[in-house]
Amino acid sequence: MLIWLWKRLSNGGAEASVSGRALRRFPEREIEGLLRARVLIEQRKADSWSVCLHCDCGLDARPIRAVGDQLLACCPRDVGADVVLEPDDLRRFGIDADKLISAIAASGGLLAAATVVSDGLWLLGRLPTGMCVFLCRDTHVLMAPATILATRMAAGSAPITVITIDLDPATELHLRAAGIEARSLADCVQVDDHGTENIAFDRLSPIAVTAPRLVLSRSRQSAMFDGRRLDLTPQMSALLRLFAEQGGQRDTVLRKETIDAQTGRPANEIVRDLRKALVGCGLSRATADALIVTVRGYGYRLGIAPAEVAVED
Repeated sequence: MLIWLWKRLSNGGAEASVSGRALRRFPEREIEGLLRARVLIEQRKADSWSVCLHCDCGLDARPIRAVGDQLLACCPRDVGADVVLEPDDLRRFGIDADKLISAIAASGGLLAAATVVSDGLWLLGRLPTGMCVFLCRDTHVLMAPATILATRMAAGSAPITVITIDLDPATELHLRAAGIEARSLADCVQVDDHGTENIAFDRLSPIAVTAPRLVLSRSRQSAMFDGRRLDLTPQMSALLRLFAEQGGQRDTVLRKETIDAQTGRPANEIVRDLRKALVGCGLSRATADALIVTVRGYGYRLGIAPAEVAVED
């Protein structure tokens, strides 16, 4: 139920609420426990019901009427579309985001209360392995440099893993380049014998890189990325190798001046052409931009870790 509430909160925003009808699927003891913990906050009962999806009655909501022993959400156009309601269907509950996050952390064995790092981002706690685990409402908030800095400050020198509902490959690549592992919620949930969903923190061991993601060959002037062959011109292949070789240095940024001198072309133009060439090889624009990262005022760098790159002779 905690995970279900988190999804509702993430999709509906801070003002998201749930109905008693929607909560029917969960055991009453679980609902009462969350009410006592103030995760669920009971609100005023509903006095109307949503209209039929297909109806053109012009109403914003259907009236609720007591007809004999029944409660009915009445459709003004079609009696057959009336909805029979139970008294609990009219209950409405708000969700306290901070208390929900702390309950999610506790479900995985972390006892300390979760703390807010920034809007939509919470620190759940530190695992025995030393890893700091965060829960994020929307990974787009992590794309902001200020949020990444706040995350690092909250974690100190500890490894960082962020759990989020949706995770696309480009965002995952961008975050990994910033030293942050990201996992989708679906990969971190386990269901116990009673059907209760909990966060499984033991699934958050660091991801092992079993094979290089980017493989470059000097002699063949060939390149592979995530198993996809990149058919690049010799000039583009040479530039990609420059990025790969610089990524193994202490300063991973390939300076604009170096690119100008090595290629004989302005850095912004040739990097733009490289990204276009990567898209032409089948990568998405977001993935190409995340692979060749702009470092404003300095130059560019490769967006994956040195351990994920292999340069062959």
